[in-house]
Amino acid sequence: MEVSGMEFSTIDFPKKASTVIFLSGCNFRCSYCHNLENILKIKHSITVKEFLKRVDPLLTEAIVISGGEPTLQEEIIELAREAKDLGYLVKLDTNGTRPEIVSKILEYLDYIAIDVKCPFYKYRELTRCKENEEEIKNKILKTINLSLEAGVYVECRTTYIPKFMDSKDIEEIAKNINCNLYVIQQYDPTKAYDKRFREFPMPKREELEKLKEVAERYLTNVKIRCYW
Repeated sequence: MEVSGMEFSTIDFPKKASTVIFLSGCNFRCSYCHNLENILKIKHSITVKEFLKRVDPLLTEAIVISGGEPTLQEEIIELAREAKDLGYLVKLDTNGTRPEIVSKILEYLDYIAIDVKCPFYKYRELTRCKENEEEIKNKILKTINLSLEAGVYVECRTTYIPKFMDSKDIEEIAKNINCNLYVIQQYDPTKAYDKRFREFPMPKREELEKLKEVAERYLTNVKIRCYW
């Protein structure tokens, strides 16, 4: 596996202590990304067995496979299987654009967090992806639906970027997705990859609460995630 880092966490898997592995590479170039250079950089290569040997079983209840975009590396299938065989809970963080890989890992997953970046018609502008609106929509919705059908807990999450997005965009997302939990995350402009996005304000909690009410017209479990 090509890896950009790993860390111990108490927040990445809800209510569980986890070891997070960050795999290098991404098929997006999101304008608000905080860590694009490190995501694209290969810090070192490691086998699945070497990584799992570094995990402290006395401290770790779950393995979180993150990135970058981890589904670009098919070794995650072996990683999820081996982690599950060792008794760990397994979570995948993904942008949802590789359902053909996700389908091969679902039997080992307990939790999947899917970034729904924005309404599908804005994806090319925000992520610089190659797919058109219909293609990106079909891929992400397929990932969501496959995960739900497999009985995996599905979190969808959107980072709300004022001036680039508005309440109608959140409504458009909420109308199109189905999930166990939808999270609207607070945007932090300070380290955005695209300098233009550093000029956009950080939304206040009150604004996110209003967006939560919009999403709740369509989804039963909506939360906001604030950092400040």
